[in-house]
Amino acid sequence: METDERRKAGMGTRSAKMHSKSATDANERYSEQSCSRESRTCQRTDPELDEQIFATLYGQCIGDAIGLLTEFMSRRKADKCYGHIKKLEYRDKIDDDHRKRWDNGDWTDDSDQMILIMQSLTDKNGDVDPRDFARKLVHWKENGFRKLGDTCGLDIGHTTYAIISMNDFEQHPHKASKEVWEESGKYLAPNGGVMRTSILGIHDWWNQNKVYANAIDICKTTHYDPRCQASAVAVCTAISLMLQKRSIHFKQTGEYIVETIIEDAFREASTCLHSKHEKDVLQKCLRCVNLSDLKLDEENAIGYTYKCLGAGFWALKQNDFRQALQEIVMSGGDADTNAAVAGALLGCKLGSRKHFPETWLDLKNRKWLDEQIDKYLTVLKKRQIEWNLMKEEERRPVKVHRKPMKAAM
Repeated sequence: METDERRKAGMGTRSAKMHSKSATDANERYSEQSCSRESRTCQRTDPELDEQIFATLYGQCIGDAIGLLTEFMSRRKADKCYGHIKKLEYRDKIDDDHRKRWDNGDWTDDSDQMILIMQSLTDKNGDVDPRDFARKLVHWKENGFRKLGDTCGLDIGHTTYAIISMNDFEQHPHKASKEVWEESGKYLAPNGGVMRTSILGIHDWWNQNKVYANAIDICKTTHYDPRCQASAVAVCTAISLMLQKRSIHFKQTGEYIVETIIEDAFREASTCLHSKHEKDVLQKCLRCVNLSDLKLDEENAIGYTYKCLGAGFWALKQNDFRQALQEIVMSGGDADTNAAVAGALLGCKLGSRKHFPETWLDLKNRKWLDEQIDKYLTVLKKRQIEWNLMKEEERRPVKVHRKPMKAAM
């Protein structure tokens, strides 16, 4: 679940006035490299691709569902409640006033909103439409997913709730989001933008400029802060690069070159930021080696977007799905969101649900989830075919205007 001002998640940084010249040059070189790649056809249509996409989306929902066990707990309380359990299962969930609202194996608002994006992409034949997502978000707030027995969308963060309750939100979501951000003093940077973004790393995965633009468009619907946008871009870039399986990121032995993926994700995401200091903070987050350094249960800061992002990229460096997610979950904090992003990234890297615990695959609404993914994949495959049939000059990407904004202290 997204946590924002309820946990004072902003943790702002002050922007400097000048870019780092070396960082700018590096980004320009990477942008040129991306453009040259995007003009090629997208030939990957192997059966393993579908499974890798399922593993990414299942990884998100599983992380969300198992993370609910310790959401809002401190590491100490999580250990007190679950420390005696060697392997966490959905049935181990303590039914306190917060957790009893969900059945065992049910995901929360993090994955609900990811599915809303997926449904919007399906309904719009693959086009990213922030206004359609905004309308779906408002409808979900009031109704939830009725086919799943919902009566409303549960546990919407205060910032998101304030934005989607504005009169002009459905028509002008970016404007509403920007207004709320500016009214906060450009301070709030909660994790609600990155928690739902895994589907946008899958969509148009063969076209890096589109992945970037799509991530920004949907993030800004409710989360305008540049750190939120950078978080979404980093996750989407890493997922799309893993799906591409190009030689610079994927060895012939079948292993990903994770450090190169992280480096390229940073280069894309850093273009959302203004100062060298902001970019250094982002890079430190992405390169996190020790999970404890993130202080995921830090009081008044558990919902900060870089905590979730750091947990996700820490998981990307791991190889055991259960072990990685359980370590994140037992760290407490906004555990469902942290584990959702981690599950998506590690699930994509592992490439198959066979690497997941069988019991964790038994999500409460698994059949319905499969139906939503299958509908979306039909649209995605059609979109991929259309891309490959384009003439090379038609595939050349339109340059994305990447103007960083300043976040306030």
